[in-house]
Amino acid sequence: MALEDIRARTALFYKNNKWFSFVEITIAVLVLIANLFGYLPLTSTIYILLYAWLSLWLRGKGWKDFGLKKPDSWRKTILLSVSVGVLYQALSIYVIEPLLADLTGELPDVSTFNSLVGNESLLIFWLAISWSLAAFGEEMVYRGYFMHRFKDLLKNEKIGWIFGLLISSVLFGGVHLYQGASGMIAVGLTGLIFGWLYFATGKNLWAPILAHGIYDTAGFAMIYFGVYPGL
Repeated sequence: MALEDIRARTALFYKNNKWFSFVEITIAVLVLIANLFGYLPLTSTIYILLYAWLSLWLRGKGWKDFGLKKPDSWRKTILLSVSVGVLYQALSIYVIEPLLADLTGELPDVSTFNSLVGNESLLIFWLAISWSLAAFGEEMVYRGYFMHRFKDLLKNEKIGWIFGLLISSVLFGGVHLYQGASGMIAVGLTGLIFGWLYFATGKNLWAPILAHGIYDTAGFAMIYFGVYPGL
């Protein structure tokens, strides 16, 4: 049987058996949990990216079906993404995180990055990680794969997108367990903002990817200069 025939048969199976989306998403969530508790090496983003690619390939689709495509206007997309990234980082640090600290008794735990203060080599390293695995990888996984697959679980498309946005943001916050309760909540809220940006730009992934990268870059720059609250 030709490879294209296998893909066509699999795509038809997916179309006629909506329940399989539940099986698929359950496996993906189990991978996240296993990685979170140290049962798998490397970051869960790598595993889910490969899993998402296989899911798309078997459906006869590509990354553009998640929104990785040229935006209507690169200029507007970049301006909006930079604005959201910078402004929301400021809002998060000076408003949201202090409020969460009042509720939980602690600021997000960023002690993992203490060695970054004044260290140019580590700054370059973490910026590279933030733009690759974090900005690009995580947006592909959470605003791309997870949001779409959770949406598929519901018949009503509008409610499905809301459900997908909420659950993918919860998962996004959950994988940042190392930042403590307030850190997970803060990251989950950030996921909602990136999800909003995805919809605001016509379901285009480049907007949240760029915003995520700018958001992280601003945060790491503040840690490098030793001015990030909670250090």
